[in-house]
Amino acid sequence: MLQDGMLLRIYLVESVRIGERPGYRYLVDFFKERGFPGCTVFRGMMGYGHDYKIRTVDVLQLSLDLPVVIDVVDTEEKILAIVPEVEALVKNGLVTVQNVQVGRHGDH
Repeated sequence: MLQDGMLLRIYLVESVRIGERPGYRYLVDFFKERGFPGCTVFRGMMGYGHDYKIRTVDVLQLSLDLPVVIDVVDTEEKILAIVPEVEALVKNGLVTVQNVQVGRHGDH
């Protein structure tokens, strides 16, 4: 049975750092330490952000600074409680939230 939930999605590029670490690695550990049930990092093949610089795996325009998307899903209460801290950490990126329907499977 589906339940109400919320998706927190963060858009970065690989070169973004939080402290001394790559931003996406920092955020995975951040969410794990706070007890979120899962966090997934997706590496994009092509994209651009606020600077309008195209980043791509195209051989002719090879970039090692590809787009990265980080997804975390939990209850609306838990996601909204963490958003201000995430926004403070992500100075060069985009933080979004959206309501989702969640079907949980496996051991909890």
